[in-house]
Amino acid sequence: MAWGAKTTATQLTSITTEQLFDQTPTLNPRESAHCRVEVDFPTSPTDDAVISVYGSLDGSEWSATPLMSLVLDKDTDPNSIDFVVTGVYQFRIGVKRSGTTDTLTSADLAFRKDGVSV
Repeated sequence: MAWGAKTTATQLTSITTEQLFDQTPTLNPRESAHCRVEVDFPTSPTDDAVISVYGSLDGSEWSATPLMSLVLDKDTDPNSIDFVVTGVYQFRIGVKRSGTTDTLTSADLAFRKDGVSV
């Protein structure tokens, strides 16, 4: 096994409704991706950040229901969350606020795929 190069997505800004990162990694059988999302909250936030992962069989149609959703607590410092995605052909990640009060300032995504020698 060998970790691939770190890949970053284009930063999301002014997040209210769900925004999706521009990276849609494809995983080979038995590969996984270590992902990190960092969120910049406004001053004195009331809403948490909700990070959702969606799968696709071919990159043309995406599941309407996330494979997983994670909540990044507004009080977490630093404001980042790590997770592993595995067992899907392709995936994408979205970020939104948990309530209706705040606009999340920005969000960043970075990931590394774990290449498995078959």
